[in-house]
Amino acid sequence: MHYFLLLAVMLHALNLVAGDGITPTAPGPGDKFNAGSPCTIQWEVGENWSNFTISLLSGSNTQMQFVTTVASGLDGSDTSLSPFNWTCPEVDPYSAIYFYQFTNGNDTTNSKWTTRFTIASPSGESSSPANSTQPNGDAIPWGIGSLSNLSATTTTIATSSTISTSSATSGSPSSSSRMRKTRISVTSTERLATPTIVIPSGTTTTDAAATGTTFAAYRPNAQNENGARWNQEFCWWKMVVVPALGFIASS
Repeated sequence: MHYFLLLAVMLHALNLVAGDGITPTAPGPGDKFNAGSPCTIQWEVGENWSNFTISLLSGSNTQMQFVTTVASGLDGSDTSLSPFNWTCPEVDPYSAIYFYQFTNGNDTTNSKWTTRFTIASPSGESSSPANSTQPNGDAIPWGIGSLSNLSATTTTIATSSTISTSSATSGSPSSSSRMRKTRISVTSTERLATPTIVIPSGTTTTDAAATGTTFAAYRPNAQNENGARWNQEFCWWKMVVVPALGFIASS
C-alpha cells in the first residue's frame, strides 16, 4: 500500500517537473520597437524545454491570432540565447497589440506568453489599440494585427510558364526564391460548329466528333457497298458476255 502511494507521489512530481519551462521576462508593458529595427526578447532558462518556438501573436486573451514565427528549434537550457534579438517586421496596424508565445514542441497546453508591447512604424508612429477591454471585461487593450504587404512575399501568377518571385520584405529587396513550376490550363466553354460531310452517294452524314478541317474518313454503308458491287458485275457482263454473244451470232 505504501509502495503504491509513494509511486503516485513520484509520478505527480515528475509531471510537475516535466511541465516546467522557460519564463518570459521581456518585452514588458510600455516597451516599443520600430519595424525594421532590432527587437529584444528575454526569458529565464528552463531545463525541460529543449525544442521551443517563439511566435508573434495578436488578438485577445481568448482568441489569439498568429502573425509570424520568430524562431524555432531553440534550446531552453542554453543561457546564451537570451536576450534574443530579431528584426521586427512591418505590421498592420502599428499598435500596442502584439505579444510573443513560447511553445515547447507541440505542447500548446503549456505555452507561455509575454505582455503586450508596441510595434511602431519605422519612423516611430503608432495608433491606439482598437479595443480597450478584453471580451471578459478585463481592462487590457488589444487588437488584431497582421504582416503588412511590405512584409509579405509577392506571388505572381502566370499561365503555362515557369516563374521566379522576388521577396518584397522590407530591407531585403534583392532576395528571391524559386517557385515550383506552375502550369495553368484554360478550358474554353465555347462550342464549335458541328461540320457536315456530304457523301458522293447522295446521303448526308453529320460527324459530331470532327472539328475544324479534320474529318472522319468516309466509310460507305451496306447499301452503297452492294450497289457498287452490282455496278462492277454489270460492267464485266457488258465487256465480256455481250461481245461474245455478238461473235457467236455473226458466225
